[in-house]
Amino acid sequence: MDLIEDFAFRLPVTIICDMLGIPAEHREVFYTSSRNGGRLLDPVPLTRAEIDEANTGNAAAQMYFQQLFELRRRSPGDDLTTQLVHAEEDGNKLSNEELTANIILLFGAGHETTVNLIGNGMLALLRHRDQLRRLQQDPTLIGGAIEELLRYDGPVQRTARIPSEDVTIGGRTIARGEMVMPFIGAADRDPVQFPEPDRLDIGRADNRHIAFGWGIHFCLGAPLARIEGQIAINTLIKKWPKLALATDRPEYRQSLTLRGLKALPVSFA
Repeated sequence: MDLIEDFAFRLPVTIICDMLGIPAEHREVFYTSSRNGGRLLDPVPLTRAEIDEANTGNAAAQMYFQQLFELRRRSPGDDLTTQLVHAEEDGNKLSNEELTANIILLFGAGHETTVNLIGNGMLALLRHRDQLRRLQQDPTLIGGAIEELLRYDGPVQRTARIPSEDVTIGGRTIARGEMVMPFIGAADRDPVQFPEPDRLDIGRADNRHIAFGWGIHFCLGAPLARIEGQIAINTLIKKWPKLALATDRPEYRQSLTLRGLKALPVSFA
């Protein structure tokens, strides 16, 4: 099977669809839609074809979610869309444009990086059989294992910040208003912070990685991503203990910001 298409992708999409109240009969399009939206986060020019594809996908998403808003206004449910549609403060409600922006953000953020966490994490474990066996023998290690997999090969490799005042880091002064691009993947392999940073150790102590960001920018969905990763990986390695890679060189998606696999062929031998 392809661990990405058949498992890592479908699980988080199903969960975020449930949370947003997207009816089950509408979900197939979300399972089969393109996963190229992450390219918009990259600090590099896109081709005309990529821009057109992104615009087409965005227009289709806007149309669908605006219909979903109307559905939830008429038929409220126990979901985030209903909560947003009916949210009110001082007599003001979110406009359709504000609702659309928030829902599209929640949908993308609710599955994109979790797909990469599961895919990158399973690839790391299948390449480090000693750590895989360790986790199979003691499933209670899964909490620490997820943190180490996030550190070792995180779903997001880079971010951007603009300081509100002059700041000096490592002897280099960054001026107020000057954009910087910190590389999360590099920070999480910093030998000053992590002993033997290139070694995968699911029992690593004091694992203060920054895969979810830091401070006021800490990922809002971190608890959900952790739970999904723990359940997905523990269930997978328990159900198929002989799972093995079916390729030596899995192909990665083209992105400077997000790190994830296009496919991960595995066998059950």
